[in-house]
Amino acid sequence: MVNCELLGDVRGVQLYSDGRVVRTSKPQWPDCAADPSFEKGEIGCKDVILDEGTGMWARIFAPKSATVVHDASSTGKHALLVYFHGGGFVAFSPASSIFHGLCSGISHKMGMIVVSVAYRLAPEHRLPVAFDDSFVSLQWLQSQAKKSPMDRDPWLQNADFSRIFLMGGSAGGTIVHYMAARSIHSDLSPLEIKGLFPVVPFFGAEERSKSEIQSLVQPDVLTLADCDTFWRFCLPEGTNRDHEYCRVPSAEEIAKIDPMPPSLVVVGARDVLHSRQVEYYEELRKAGKDAKLVEYPNRGHFLLFPEVEGEMDYSYGEMIQFVNKCSTL
Repeated sequence: MVNCELLGDVRGVQLYSDGRVVRTSKPQWPDCAADPSFEKGEIGCKDVILDEGTGMWARIFAPKSATVVHDASSTGKHALLVYFHGGGFVAFSPASSIFHGLCSGISHKMGMIVVSVAYRLAPEHRLPVAFDDSFVSLQWLQSQAKKSPMDRDPWLQNADFSRIFLMGGSAGGTIVHYMAARSIHSDLSPLEIKGLFPVVPFFGAEERSKSEIQSLVQPDVLTLADCDTFWRFCLPEGTNRDHEYCRVPSAEEIAKIDPMPPSLVVVGARDVLHSRQVEYYEELRKAGKDAKLVEYPNRGHFLLFPEVEGEMDYSYGEMIQFVNKCSTL
């Protein structure tokens, strides 16, 4: 019998030398069931299939008022936020408790309809599959927008497709960038992407950054070893961390994304990836893009999740101001 070597284990996902992938039956953050009843409050959620061929799905979070049928006028329309979850392109889904709670909170506090995307995961589906699937979610929204309001998914009948925002954390933050890059090569009308929220975007390289070196002495919840394993699991076979899917895009590359919606880049100073995230913001600015950096000095990679880093004095004020500003552009 041939020995099968364990190549890596991260966040309950194990990869073996024969290509076998084992996912734990007890994930770090358990799944939450969708509840479209509104019996527990003003925010409901339901799951929808985006692509029958791949089984790709999304979880829609919406205020109860958004699911009440109105006429076709713009009065009472709700902005749409498309959310891409984190997990190193390897783990979790919109049902994972931390992402379920975050998206429910955004819908409640900001009055937005949130579409949280379940892209296929590595190592079974290596990059660029996550990027491809995420773009399918935008095309699905486009197909909904082209229908008459009464023919759309009922929870999108009151969606304002002229006010689309893309948000993602960690790997999802990287997806946000790539969705902006891909959108200029496709006609997504009548969708209008108004703004981008890359939160603690997930970048890397073979050469260690300042914050990565510092993390060896003062480790964050997300460790450098975790990052390395995630990249080993998700990058195309035979490549390393200098691959274009991993490294911070240069100003020259970003300049080609024209037009590019404004970006609100959110980072934590204790994040192992802090140096690369600030570099990404700086490259955006060098490219002449409209970008703002919001930095939390005492937070790490999981800065938006009190389940991991404890409660924080976080206000949705920055996000609300950004949405209001971009909605007028």
